[in-house]
Amino acid sequence: MRDELLIGVALSLTFATGCTSSAGSLGGDTAASGSSSDSASPTSLSASSASTTGSGGPSAPATSTADPGAAASEIRRTDWPNAVIGNLSFCGESDDSVAFRNGSNGFDVPCRILPDGAQPVYAEFIVEEPANAPSTEDALVLVELGNPNAARRQALVPVQLSDNGSGRYAWPVILGDESSASGDRVMTFISYQVVGQHVEATVRKLDGSTENRRWRKYNGSGNWERY
Repeated sequence: MRDELLIGVALSLTFATGCTSSAGSLGGDTAASGSSSDSASPTSLSASSASTTGSGGPSAPATSTADPGAAASEIRRTDWPNAVIGNLSFCGESDDSVAFRNGSNGFDVPCRILPDGAQPVYAEFIVEEPANAPSTEDALVLVELGNPNAARRQALVPVQLSDNGSGRYAWPVILGDESSASGDRVMTFISYQVVGQHVEATVRKLDGSTENRRWRKYNGSGNWERY
């Protein structure tokens, strides 16, 4: 009888040990929104996304990864495909603001926000006015003007919350190169990031080669210059 009890206990321990998994957890989605840190580094795209570039169109830009422990700021809650952004003159509209719906403003020559799977980058890189205002995160988003398979141009758009926190408005944009005259070759942003108050990006030029570029603000109006 005692031997039978011992055998039963041994079987119970064996079963329990076999069903116990090791401790650990998976990380967050590395293709998510940008970091709120002062220095944000971009993540690599998956091979399937990056390999679709070719001559037919731009690849989806890589962005910096989100901090899983960071609380969602107000600007991170933005529904970018349906955002209303003021002061975005790059899109060629006469109105003070551009209203996107499903990622486009719907014009004959459309302006598209975050095209081809691009993601926003978040960081504190736009000077707050007044100077003693609470520091909040800003966003850097990719916008493209023009029809696919036609002459079009891309730009990186710094976006800041309005004073009351309910609106979004653009600062001067970082322009990509103009496309070829026939529109068959377009400069695209492959990746972009915010480092301190500067912007760094990798671009694919008209000749198909890639180049790393950097920009910094050169005046109080937020205009940018390459350096």
